[in-house]
Amino acid sequence: MAFRKLVLILLLISAFGIGGCSPQQKAESDHPVTNSLVVTDLAGREVTIPQPVKRIVLMRSLCLYELATVLGDETGSRLVGWDSSLKTGDRDAYDKFVERFPELANVTELGDVLKDAVSAEAVLALKPDLVIMNTYMRQRKSKGLERLEAAGVPILYLEFDNPFRDPQRSIRLLGKVLDRQQRADEAAEWVDTQLNEVLGQEFPQDKPSIYMEAGTYGASQYGNTFGRTQQGSVSNWASVLDQLPCKNVADGAVSGMYGLGVIRPEYLLTSNPDIVVVTGAHWTSFPDSVRLGYLAEEEAAQTALQAFTSRDGWSELNAVKHGKVYALHTRFGSHITSFAAAQQLAKWIAPEKFAHLNPQDSLREFHEKFLPIEFSGTWIVQYSDE
Repeated sequence: MAFRKLVLILLLISAFGIGGCSPQQKAESDHPVTNSLVVTDLAGREVTIPQPVKRIVLMRSLCLYELATVLGDETGSRLVGWDSSLKTGDRDAYDKFVERFPELANVTELGDVLKDAVSAEAVLALKPDLVIMNTYMRQRKSKGLERLEAAGVPILYLEFDNPFRDPQRSIRLLGKVLDRQQRADEAAEWVDTQLNEVLGQEFPQDKPSIYMEAGTYGASQYGNTFGRTQQGSVSNWASVLDQLPCKNVADGAVSGMYGLGVIRPEYLLTSNPDIVVVTGAHWTSFPDSVRLGYLAEEEAAQTALQAFTSRDGWSELNAVKHGKVYALHTRFGSHITSFAAAQQLAKWIAPEKFAHLNPQDSLREFHEKFLPIEFSGTWIVQYSDE
């Protein structure tokens, strides 16, 4: 009996002593098994994504509009890395989100994938469950992106080429991946309803000509306008105009990467557009730009817009003569708020038919329903010579 007791004691020592689990090992073994979800992203790739997604790298922080639409109040808790595009290209939005989610100010800032400045090592160090990209980034074939793919990081591609369709597809995909499908579907359906107020409706037969310019540099220097790519496709604001009953004066006159390029002033004056629309935001490197957004003041935006009408030859343009010079927030051309662009442009194209639409109220309602930040600021401006 004594021998049996001795054997039992030795077995217990072996089980819980030298051969037992250390506290760290025990914690690891108790960690719940991670599930995974297989989806097809908007680049047509099959991607396996661990569930739940808790650590997100947003390689284009300008897409925070879409991510915040899906995550709502959890927007600040899941982001661990992003680039500087929101901070430099839409500073009002950056400040507004940081005010609501102070932790965003400490999110790791990564390099620009479009400049091939992404450090795969820096991304991997963040231990992301998901890296969110845009399809046009893949087309650039950046070396940093190739290194991330080779490392097996779950990369999900969103798309924004067609502003009236792709943002909804993108948030639906995010909803599926982030376990927020119902919220994403509700937002997408709401946006589609707003777009249907314009798309598919009958317009007057006469199609006015429109010139759009990115107001990045202000009036002193012509900024990019929106034509076609060298392959003949349209995206961003060119896609918006292509789906509305108007003539884009840059179509056929400007061609380049993403369809962007500077129009020849002589060509513009000869084209004599009926409507001029300047896009604005808070670009931190361009103090003379038309500032629009959450913290923008209408009087300052109006002054910046008026300066465009003083350009050489512009006083003779039909748009200037008839007071049809406007400004719109630049993000309306490629993000989930594109419904505001559709509605406002429709009012400028056919004011009598679409007099009932109020894009500003629609934008406010979208914030109240789906975004975790409050609506404020100046987003749409009409030229006044008073």
